[in-house]
Amino acid sequence: MPRLAIVISAVGSIESLERTLVSVLENRPADSEILVALNQPYADPYDLKEEVRFLPPVRRDSAVAGIQRALAATRAPFVHLLASGCLVTEGWADEALARFGDRSIASVAPMVWDAEHRQRIFAAGVGYRPSGRRFLVGQGLEQLSADAHEAILGACEFAAFYRKAALDSVGGLSLRLGVRQAGIDLAFALKRAGFGVAVAPQSRVYASAEVEQNEGAFRQALHDERLFWRNLPGAGRIPALTAHAGLVAIELLCSFGRPRLLSQLAARALGCIPIGRNMRHRQTRTRTPERSARSKTAHQQLRVDRSHDVPAHSDSNQARVPSN
Repeated sequence: MPRLAIVISAVGSIESLERTLVSVLENRPADSEILVALNQPYADPYDLKEEVRFLPPVRRDSAVAGIQRALAATRAPFVHLLASGCLVTEGWADEALARFGDRSIASVAPMVWDAEHRQRIFAAGVGYRPSGRRFLVGQGLEQLSADAHEAILGACEFAAFYRKAALDSVGGLSLRLGVRQAGIDLAFALKRAGFGVAVAPQSRVYASAEVEQNEGAFRQALHDERLFWRNLPGAGRIPALTAHAGLVAIELLCSFGRPRLLSQLAARALGCIPIGRNMRHRQTRTRTPERSARSKTAHQQLRVDRSHDVPAHSDSNQARVPSN
């Protein structure tokens, strides 16, 4: 059984996927496997089937389902989600895996740098405003500030390391959300379950804007609204609702006179409907006995193999894909 599963989610073109595969195959850690959740048919022209497991594509609007299927296909104790379009560097997984020596850590955020401006941070993790706005922490900075570090809620869904037992304990990614929203929702679920997030500054990944999966106006508004109600805080609820109303008003104002206005309005209204289900979701994630049981179960599973506490080291496996 491999120690690390690298799950690549194909979000762009075939060329983008192949560039990511080249970087991963050249720098992958020892004792790891690579799975690719395809978004379109792939002919495997470089005959990588012995090194990479290609999972058949699901519907284009079901990227989360593709990732979940890849996660279910591995038994590795640690997983690394990586979107196509990301480029990894030698030893990029070493520090991230070493952070899991702290058994309270469920996710690790690598430092993602801008592929076009390599001295600038693309994202050191994701944060979330009370109004319901997701944002990339540290974007545009040359060095991560203390304030930015405090704003990190979880790892970016396009470049994140997870403890598999912790993912299983909270049910993984929600199929009712898009990839962007599902990553934040997962960060909330792990936090409520009593797990922590760590940052690995020496774990270097390069990315460009293409790694952010774009949705249509309707789907993005729908998923954003669902995310907000699923994670509405118990304390400070009135300020959060007020801020959210302001955010939605600004969104609709910016769309005034455009066809997307009605789509966004309908999506926001639809996203509010299952409030009862969302309240049950929050209650399930915040019950103290269940949270303790999940943490205990995850810790017990991880004590089986002491090698989980030993940092992984990269070997220099060369890809058979030509690096154009």
